[in-house]
Amino acid sequence: MNCKIEFMSFLVMTSIVILFLFVSGKVEAEPQCIGSCEMLADCNTACIRMGYLFGQCVGWKTPDMCCCNH
Repeated sequence: MNCKIEFMSFLVMTSIVILFLFVSGKVEAEPQCIGSCEMLADCNTACIRMGYLFGQCVGWKTPDMCCCNH
């Protein structure tokens, strides 16, 4: 019985470590687009208010999406 408890504890701890390794790479904030630049008066200020370091309008032909980055 004691051996079963130790084995189950080992499995739980191993699962937690593996889960942490998978999740830790995704914790860093990725660039996020928050809306169109037409709707936001100042893209950079809107991003800073949301906790990002800066923001800029991006797009292929016309920069019309406000995207924030850390």
